[in-house]
Amino acid sequence: MASAGSGGGAGAGGLKTYFKTPEGRHKLQYEKTHSPAVVHYNHSGKTVSQMTVAYLKEKPAGQGSTPSTPSAGSGMRSAAARLLGTGNGNRALSFGSNGTSRAVSGSSRIGGGIGASTSVSGSQGMANYDGKGTYIIFNTADTLFISDLNSHDKDPIKSIHFSSSNPLCHAFDPEAKDGHDLLVGVFSGDVYTMSLRQQLQDPGKKPVSYQHFINKDREKDKDPGQGGAASSRCTCVAWVPEREGIFVVSHADGNLYVYDKSKDGNTDWTFPTIKDQSQLLISHAKSSKGNPIARWHICQGAINAISFSPDGSYLATVGRDGYLRVFDFAKEQLIFGGKSYYGALLCCSWSADGKYLLSGGEDDLVQVWSMDDRKIVAWGEGHNSWVSAVAFDPYWSAPNSDETEENVMYRFGSVGQDTQLLLWDLALDEIAVPLRHPPGGSPTFSSGSPSAHWDNACPPTGVLQPSPRMRDVPKLSPLVAHRVHVDPLSGLEFTSESILTICREGLIKIWARPSHSENNQQHDSSEQVVGNTTAKDKTLISSNKAGATSSSFKQPSSVLFT
Repeated sequence: MASAGSGGGAGAGGLKTYFKTPEGRHKLQYEKTHSPAVVHYNHSGKTVSQMTVAYLKEKPAGQGSTPSTPSAGSGMRSAAARLLGTGNGNRALSFGSNGTSRAVSGSSRIGGGIGASTSVSGSQGMANYDGKGTYIIFNTADTLFISDLNSHDKDPIKSIHFSSSNPLCHAFDPEAKDGHDLLVGVFSGDVYTMSLRQQLQDPGKKPVSYQHFINKDREKDKDPGQGGAASSRCTCVAWVPEREGIFVVSHADGNLYVYDKSKDGNTDWTFPTIKDQSQLLISHAKSSKGNPIARWHICQGAINAISFSPDGSYLATVGRDGYLRVFDFAKEQLIFGGKSYYGALLCCSWSADGKYLLSGGEDDLVQVWSMDDRKIVAWGEGHNSWVSAVAFDPYWSAPNSDETEENVMYRFGSVGQDTQLLLWDLALDEIAVPLRHPPGGSPTFSSGSPSAHWDNACPPTGVLQPSPRMRDVPKLSPLVAHRVHVDPLSGLEFTSESILTICREGLIKIWARPSHSENNQQHDSSEQVVGNTTAKDKTLISSNKAGATSSSFKQPSSVLFT
């Protein structure tokens, strides 16, 4: 394998401020973080920073205006690109009147669980701020921060302090119709909904009208020997696509709750006792007026992450027990599931067309799962520690790609506790089922018997499969491996113009994608990054598209370590 070159661009801690892909150079554009005064140890121990990118559209002129709903697949990709393209760009924040904020009725509470909120910078005139733009939402200790993605200012423009429990996870819905588009899950197991635009508009010290959903199961969990509040803490929150106002919250006790923000607050927690922690049990609330409307007990131990397919049809979960599970959300039915090679799974993410899933975890591997085949179809090796986040790049397309059914390629990324960002390419003609075995051997070894697992038909619905033999599944190697932070990484996001990474301590780095002019310059240059590996990788991609070589079966001769 190639080693890192001696080119310039070294940053803090000896880290380089750029890395290369066949498309060109990705440069560190700027960083975002919180005040050094923020202490990670707060309330219930140290928290891990997570990141959400929020595309806040222009507020409709009339109350009757309703935002359009993006379609799945390529439609979703173009919609996201349009949102980003019409965001706040590289300009300074602008201010304009957009009417008054609407208060939330019913079970809304002002004050209480959430503490003071302060505007770190740019607070003058915030009350009239329209808010349209692209924002980064991230948590550190007891504070939720909001930064303007396209501003080079390192400091956040807003901070919201939680006085009783640390925020752990969050999600944003750009299509929310009543303004409550931001979800925040906290250590106590409670969850809040609020309006991102209203938080940006408000210059005061308290958040503008939010809704507080109390996890009453935590009241039953006071025994410190059973984990205390830690077992009911929120692990992930998500809005359900195409289902206005419906969201789900997963917890460390293996439960997932379904909420409807249009209904009253917590009025019904009379769910049946869970007798077998390892069995799936889905229960509905007796009352149709309150929240939560359903409880899914999914696994023994924590649900570490959840992710919905782009059209909202399927829900994927990964847990402490090492299983990926995929459910038909409307039918409340397990479609399939599979196990990691070792330890817990920590993250999962869908492709933009809903055909593939990524997962990663404590076995240091990245797995690719097929919805059509209901099984793992490739695995990637390249991380030296736990994989903490995975994501497909919906804005990338293969150069000169005709995107036919047989030649579709995907680009995806992963980050881990080894502080590395890895980028991968996946060509569908390399993972076709049934597997085309090379003469005289298995796909990844020069000798061995063909895989019975891979030659079998699609597994039956509702069955959790054991992990297949590694030599029976095509192996991927990373296109790029780049150490991007000093501290372990916790999050990864792709936008049309950049790649965002965040470490556990709350430092965010924005890596600008190569421009067309820069790409042309790269063609004729020989910059010292990894010797001649750029040209080799371009050849690799070209051969992948032509079907002449299968990098899934054979590790490429060079990987970009930068």
